[in-house]
Amino acid sequence: MDDAGRCLLSVAWNIRTGGPRADPRADEVRERLRKVCRELGHAACRFAAGEPGGDPVPLLRLADRAYEVDTLLLLVGTSLIPDAGRDARWWGEIERLMGEVDGMVGAASAALCVAV
Repeated sequence: MDDAGRCLLSVAWNIRTGGPRADPRADEVRERLRKVCRELGHAACRFAAGEPGGDPVPLLRLADRAYEVDTLLLLVGTSLIPDAGRDARWWGEIERLMGEVDGMVGAASAALCVAV
C-alpha cells in the first residue's frame, strides 16, 4: 500500500502546471487531480504504516487515470494548429474520464477507510 501511495504522490507532483496557453478550465481539472492524488497518496502511506496488506489496485487505477487526463490536457493545450472540433472531442473524453475519477476516488477512499 505504501508503494501505491507513493505512486499517487508522484503523479500529483508531476501533473503539469500551466502551459503555453492559459486555460482556467484545464487548470481547474489539474488542481483537482493534484489534490485528490496528494490526499489519497498521503492517506495510503499512513495506512501502510499502521496496517500490513490492503488492496492497492484502486489507488493505482486512480493514478493511471490521473496521468491519462493530464496527458490529454497537454494535447488540448499544445496543438500546433488549433482545431475546435478536435479540442471538443478531447474535452469530451477528459470530462468522461473525470467522471471515472470521481468513482475511483470513492473506491480508493473506501480501500483506505478515509473520506476525501
